[in-house]
Amino acid sequence: MKILCILLLLLPALFSCSDKPSSEKGGSQQKLTLEVVDTIIVDELEPLVIDDYLEDSDKFLMRGNKSRKPYLVAGDGEILKRFEVLHEGPDGLGANGAFGYGFLNEEEWVAQGLFNGYHVYDMSGNKLKMLDPIHIDIYAMSMYSYRTLFTGFTKNGARMLIGQERNLFDPESIGEEKRQTAEYYDRVKTVFSYGVDDGVLELLETYPDEWEPKKSRKMVGQSQPIVAFHRGKQELALLPVFGNQLFVYDYSGKVPELMHVTQLKHRYRPEEIPEQVSGENGYSSYPGFTDLRYVGENLLVEFKTRIPEDIVEELRASSEQYYNSPAYREAMETFSKPYYLWVVEGNQAGVLDGLPVHGALDFADENGLVYVNDNLAPDIEREYNIFYRLKFK
Repeated sequence: MKILCILLLLLPALFSCSDKPSSEKGGSQQKLTLEVVDTIIVDELEPLVIDDYLEDSDKFLMRGNKSRKPYLVAGDGEILKRFEVLHEGPDGLGANGAFGYGFLNEEEWVAQGLFNGYHVYDMSGNKLKMLDPIHIDIYAMSMYSYRTLFTGFTKNGARMLIGQERNLFDPESIGEEKRQTAEYYDRVKTVFSYGVDDGVLELLETYPDEWEPKKSRKMVGQSQPIVAFHRGKQELALLPVFGNQLFVYDYSGKVPELMHVTQLKHRYRPEEIPEQVSGENGYSSYPGFTDLRYVGENLLVEFKTRIPEDIVEELRASSEQYYNSPAYREAMETFSKPYYLWVVEGNQAGVLDGLPVHGALDFADENGLVYVNDNLAPDIEREYNIFYRLKFK
């Protein structure tokens, strides 16, 4: 019965991925398509998300979306280990779990605790080491369903973490007035590398000098960039949420060296960034970037269109809790759509208008596969998890 359900689910996806003539051939606006290559079924009732994947050993680190419990899962979906670490004991990381989990290597994995440091475990769930917290204080907290804010890797034999921690910067250190100017971009450094072996923390450039708002001294908002890291190439990609530029660095040496600045373009993205990217009552319909993934050696950039500002004002006028209303959910379904930009060797090489299967972009691996998650808001209710594996045609 479970196999029959999967086949029925896949039929629409297979038809939607069929070859169609494109109105544009080649160039940055070439229309691309994804096709389903297989599915991963994990027999677990709680909705799961993918935090990390080891290509060589074909193993996933998954996370319970509500419980935040970590799971070690084989490439075929078999649960190899449910890690019992959500407690205050010697091998625990705290009852509240972690922001996310990531492999350090084939024998070790790391949990980013809720402001209590980075916990290093072996594959049996034994705690091997604990790294001190790196945040200065707690100024803000963001919980993501599909994003893990660090990556573990090995450089010249040393175990390292690279990622982003927004609480590495004290907003009060420059005062409220200067926070509303481009000086903010000069001061903020929230991208980091952290030595697992020596405990050395290095702060990396967060807003590149070549980023247009910083270069023109234009304040467009305080959202920090999205970071992606390619273990095999030791390459760091940095995507400011606002604007149309993607920055790629070679990080095989001691410091990141800028290789590419890619100009991103899409018919639903304005070329000019509005001042502060914040309309009346703090809302803006500006379509900021929402995700960045390495797919093989290339990069996939996601942004989402947003509800027009006048419609949000109407909804707000009807209720202070407008975001819980059926009208708001309908507006989200109508206007909020994901779009993707494909970047190859520093150049935009195409666009992808949405995903061919129901779900959300959850992960991408260095083998060139994209993973779509249909578990948090499934099209069909079920008692197990499905992950679609897709590749570009």
